[in-house]
Amino acid sequence: MTNSSQPAAIQRQLERQRRHERRRPIPPHILQRNDTVLKHLGLAHLGANRQLHNGSGERDDLVQEGRYGLIRALERFEACRGHRLSSYAMPRIVGQIRHFRRDRLHTLRIPWRLGDLHARGMKVQNNRLHAGLLQFSEEQLAEQLGVTAERWREACVAHRDRRLQSLHLQRSSGDGCSAEDALIDRLPDPGSLETDPQREWLIQMLKTLDPNQCRWLCAFWINGLSLTEIARREGIDRHMLRKTLKRSLHSLRDQAELDFSPTPPEARPQPWPDLPPNRSADH
Repeated sequence: MTNSSQPAAIQRQLERQRRHERRRPIPPHILQRNDTVLKHLGLAHLGANRQLHNGSGERDDLVQEGRYGLIRALERFEACRGHRLSSYAMPRIVGQIRHFRRDRLHTLRIPWRLGDLHARGMKVQNNRLHAGLLQFSEEQLAEQLGVTAERWREACVAHRDRRLQSLHLQRSSGDGCSAEDALIDRLPDPGSLETDPQREWLIQMLKTLDPNQCRWLCAFWINGLSLTEIARREGIDRHMLRKTLKRSLHSLRDQAELDFSPTPPEARPQPWPDLPPNRSADH
């Protein structure tokens, strides 16, 4: 009973969506495209279900990308060529999902050209390995791919570092035998970094403000407290606090533009001098 009622419920929901689309004030060709998309939404869900266990990503995100691929396929589909819509749209749907995984799901955004270059290089090396031939060196492989050796090394580094690793994990050397220092030991010492002039300027400017204004600015912009929490803690009106913070921030910005502007003070536009009042006819 459940299996027989479920398609009927889906059909009723689809009909409601199609009626809603017909009432929208949009061009006729867009209305026709949207109606066709609603008729073939099952293709997007089918593509998402097939790709669900072939990589990462939530099902809702894959379905959304599959629907986008379906829309793009319908915009370029030509029925006069004699192809079925499902045969033309499914590769577009799967390709859109794969592009979404490649470009959006990784924590570190690696240029896709580097990833594609590394994949082509590994394919060349694997083909030579299966053929019983010696693998190319870095220079030979780069020449085979039509890139420089430095570009190939960048692709290898990008592929190696695309996955997050613990800073305490020891990285092995090139021969895979000896271990180097942990990643955290390679980070520069914070104490050895040069002081930030803008940070020092901000510290000095905060000291010139009223103590209450300085405390409110730090609580809002540094500690991340809301205006309501600061107002309740300080026992002041929220609107007055908001105006005070806005006025103090504008004052700091104006002073920063004067202090960090590349234009020298003598080259800045000077205000017009005060002119004497016009004499009346009686004078």
